[in-house]
Amino acid sequence: MVDQLEEIRRRVDIVEFIGQYLPLKKAGRNFRSVCPFHSDKDPSLMVSPDKQIWHCFGCGAGGDIFGFLMKKEGLEFPEALAQLADRAGVELANRSRDWGMKSKLFTINDLAAKFYEKYITDTATGRQAANYLINRGLTAETIKAFQVGYAPAGWDYFAKFIERRGYTKEDGEKAGLLVRRNQNVMDKFRHRLMFPITNVSGQVVGFTGRVLDAKDQPKYLNSPETPIFNKGRILYGLSITKEEIQKSDAVVLVEGQMDALSSYQAGVKNVVASSGTAFTGEQLETLRRYAETLILALDADSAGSEATKRAIELASAKDLDVKVALLEGYKDPDECAKADPAKWREIVGKAVPIVDFYIDYATKKFGNDSVPAKKKVVAEVLPIVALLDSPVEKDQYIKQLAKSLNINPDNLYEALSRAVSGKGNKLPAKSAKEPVQPVLDRSDWLEKRILGMVVAQPDRLEGITTELVADLLVTKWAKKVYAELKNCYTGGEFSLDNLLAKLDYPDRVILLENLMTVEEYYANMPSSDVDQELRFYVNLLKQKNTRVALAEINRQIVSAEKSGDVAKLQALLEEFNHRF
Repeated sequence: MVDQLEEIRRRVDIVEFIGQYLPLKKAGRNFRSVCPFHSDKDPSLMVSPDKQIWHCFGCGAGGDIFGFLMKKEGLEFPEALAQLADRAGVELANRSRDWGMKSKLFTINDLAAKFYEKYITDTATGRQAANYLINRGLTAETIKAFQVGYAPAGWDYFAKFIERRGYTKEDGEKAGLLVRRNQNVMDKFRHRLMFPITNVSGQVVGFTGRVLDAKDQPKYLNSPETPIFNKGRILYGLSITKEEIQKSDAVVLVEGQMDALSSYQAGVKNVVASSGTAFTGEQLETLRRYAETLILALDADSAGSEATKRAIELASAKDLDVKVALLEGYKDPDECAKADPAKWREIVGKAVPIVDFYIDYATKKFGNDSVPAKKKVVAEVLPIVALLDSPVEKDQYIKQLAKSLNINPDNLYEALSRAVSGKGNKLPAKSAKEPVQPVLDRSDWLEKRILGMVVAQPDRLEGITTELVADLLVTKWAKKVYAELKNCYTGGEFSLDNLLAKLDYPDRVILLENLMTVEEYYANMPSSDVDQELRFYVNLLKQKNTRVALAEINRQIVSAEKSGDVAKLQALLEEFNHRF
């Protein structure tokens, strides 16, 4: 696998690849651009053609082509690997056996999207379907941007089309576009507006078909689940709107395709639709890669629904900041965005934190002038407060709720405590959060900076080996790199290629990124000043480790005193006097 990763990196030039997403300008040996991953006005993202690495000096993001594609497109590593392997023409040794079938399904669904799109523009009935959308307020530009099409009314128009393209009816069935009735195979979608559903990479994986004739049922017909289409993972419109979502660091969640299209057309382009299905943790995990704020577009009826509360619970478990855009009398975002685009933009812009919304919503719904009303308000709001992780936020909202109801906050703290511990009225069970990746502390940063400075100028190693002992290093990455660095530096000679060859692929990428960072930082600094800064960082690391060791011995001394373990206490005191 490592050999294949290296082969892909060799064939896909990082400057050319990132240049497809960002305008790169030459800056010495490297290239610069404005970083797309944070609010950046000055070009702080650097791309190194020599090392095939990128790094942002503003937000600290960085890596190789795989890391850039994953972060920019919101992909998992296997998805990024498959895309870049296809681009490089590298056949992956461990590609799943069903990849050939998946590739065929992608192709058939793509052909279907083009087939339906051609019908909406090139046929009389298709143009009538397009006029239906235009009469409902959509523009031709929006229809084209989302590839909305039309499925003709005939029984087997699409079936015959794919057969002419060399595919069988069985292939069409597996793609979810043909259905079998007794011995006959026919088109699944007939006389319907067709909304292509794409994955985050823009590949068509399925469709939603909407009736044009009211007597046809169901009103909305979705593709069945296939090897490439899982309704619980896909969000409508994300492949088109993801850059707007990243730019705003917020995503507006609506229910249907028309809601999403109308919102996009009205200028709120950071929008996705759940397509009428129950919102899932997997969908939220996908959105979390693009933004930290989730805005739910709600009307008064849906605010108290179990589905809404479940979405809030899931979002809280993914550390998303949840807000509410209240529709203020409109039936749905589609109606609002078409009736008054500026109003829709204002509603989204004024979205309020979820607990603020529920306090206001419940108070208006039940009132606050009687004990029964107050109990209902508490029952509505307290489960939402319980989902918060921050004790500060919980404290703030408990006091805010108490003030709005004119009651003692202590009673709410008690109610919250009883509910969480399982007594009294139970709150909805909070989903277990996935393990959070540890935040890089100062030791991690110092270790990377020190080793990057030494690798950039290996003869510095001799000057610090007496001070930089392996025990000072905390992270596995630093211990591994330092050990291999000393092995490679023999007889005053050093080969970066030899060092890289001894490291695993992820460790190699981290080292190259740090090396690029160091070279950029110290490009114009005198060597003596760099040496002085290196010694400063080594001393800083020693001080940090001393403080950590001291705190640990103090903790053990306190424990020995409490337990009355005199022998252990004496040993710890001797160690303390010896070391400190």
